[in-house]
Amino acid sequence: MKNKKTIFGSITAIVLLGAFITGCKKSNGPTQVSPIDDATQQSVTAGDQSKIENETNQCMDDANTALQGISTTRGVESFPFCNITIDSSQKATGLIVLNYNGNNCDNTKSRSGSISIQLPYNGSTVTRWRVQGAKITLTFNNYKVTNLIENKSLTLNGTHSITNVSGGVVADLLTNPNSIVHKVRANMVLTFDDGTNRTWGAARTRTFSISNSIISASIAGDTAVSGYSNTAMWGTNRIGETFEISIPTPVVFNIYGGTCLYRPLSGVRILNGLAHVLTVTYGVDANGNAATGCPYGYKANWINGQGVAKQIIKPY
Repeated sequence: MKNKKTIFGSITAIVLLGAFITGCKKSNGPTQVSPIDDATQQSVTAGDQSKIENETNQCMDDANTALQGISTTRGVESFPFCNITIDSSQKATGLIVLNYNGNNCDNTKSRSGSISIQLPYNGSTVTRWRVQGAKITLTFNNYKVTNLIENKSLTLNGTHSITNVSGGVVADLLTNPNSIVHKVRANMVLTFDDGTNRTWGAARTRTFSISNSIISASIAGDTAVSGYSNTAMWGTNRIGETFEISIPTPVVFNIYGGTCLYRPLSGVRILNGLAHVLTVTYGVDANGNAATGCPYGYKANWINGQGVAKQIIKPY
């Protein structure tokens, strides 16, 4: 498979942020946070969320590509599978394993571990992924990704259950403009670079569409947790705060065609339940305004413990 090319490009490494401050835990009384500690804490929280979201999206896209079995789909800008071997020795029972063993194609990160893909199997027949309603299970086995620029790592264990709501595969969009819809449910154990272990859940819908030969993915939260609608993720952050991430405006990014692939063009995520609710807006320029071309990054806004509105702007 090493010569096969994928419809999915390598995700641009999204923000691996620096030092982590262990203070500022939520309490029943007023939160006492210094402005510097507050900004660092919010930066780390926003960065962790973005990294986890993007890494799991990349892995789901790797799985999609492996199941599609497409040799070439993207033309001159395409990327092959780099340092991923595919074990299909058990495909008769619907099991395929992706083994990660080195750098990604643009040498921005290194990956190790494996992800198994289990298709529906009734003991005699395997249901194809393109069948409407088909459900696959991705199992992360010590999948570790390390940013090679900042030498920060994240290790994932756990499962993603993905249902093909619409039927078809993403590559079909090149000849058929009907949207492809996947519903995702996840239970993951995360190990951050500082050794912190946390459990996160996810419930989101990924919708793929095409316009002017560009394929885009849109992510939306599709459940309610702790009274928050449009929830996409929930869990506990590094300092022990429980949170729920809602997506009031879907996060949209291109995955094929044109430029600026895998850099969110628009969308809003709200991290509820924290000491200071954090709103992350994607697709901005270096001044925090909505970008008209390829965006610089995202901005995060919150009200600190002194009641002052704060903002940080970070590049992708």
